[in-house]
Amino acid sequence: MTDMPLDALEKLLEHEVRYFAFAAEAERTAYAWYLHCPSLSGYHDVNRAIRLRDDGRGAAAVAHEVVTHFRVRALPIVVDLDPIAEAQGIGAALRRLGVMPIRENRVLMHYPQQTPPAFSTPDVEVQEIAQEDTDALRLWMETTLDQVEESVAPDYWSYTEWEARYPACRLFLGFLNGQPAGTCDLFSSEGWGRIEMVETRPAFRRHGVASAVVTKAVAASLTMEHSETYLFTEAEGDGERVYRRLGFVRQGINLLHRHIRD
Repeated sequence: MTDMPLDALEKLLEHEVRYFAFAAEAERTAYAWYLHCPSLSGYHDVNRAIRLRDDGRGAAAVAHEVVTHFRVRALPIVVDLDPIAEAQGIGAALRRLGVMPIRENRVLMHYPQQTPPAFSTPDVEVQEIAQEDTDALRLWMETTLDQVEESVAPDYWSYTEWEARYPACRLFLGFLNGQPAGTCDLFSSEGWGRIEMVETRPAFRRHGVASAVVTKAVAASLTMEHSETYLFTEAEGDGERVYRRLGFVRQGINLLHRHIRD
């Protein structure tokens, strides 16, 4: 469900590939773009297929090719289907092969205004973290990972560190009454900005920390003269409510609808 023009959809897909280059290698074929990160085989964002297209062989052949691609690599089949792939029947063909949509509704939101959100709270200070500042970088990562379960912490630490050190990302750390409380980053490429890693430590929630760091990231994106500033979030969740108050609006729901077969 989206009103996004075709050229904007294509740029969004290209942005996905450029963003996840901090962890994944891209393989582009005539029928799909694949992202691969063998060292993080359980992380679907960096091991998946996007931009599925009928290359003239028909939807069933494309679906079979995608399934085979993952099976020969002994990876779960993870596909993010866009409206074009669905219109071409590729989604239906994958579902016949048992690659099914997950029960999750992700919303694409963008910031349409030319001035930053009118949000401020005297208790929250937001700093931009220099990637060469080792101590500050570690503090940003520790704040981001505060609620991560111990069983996945080592892999997620690697994933987060790769992103934090990615030159195309700017890192923001929010302090509540002097304590590190929340994070986000801004990925920039080809005139677009993507806001990610919006996290608040559980003990500091409901104090405007997420709003403060996102406001800072939006301001940075506008300063860089990005034509689009966007993010993904869970539909009707706390995040979407925060972003709406800041001035973000929906562009689509399940625009990249994830399908999985283990």
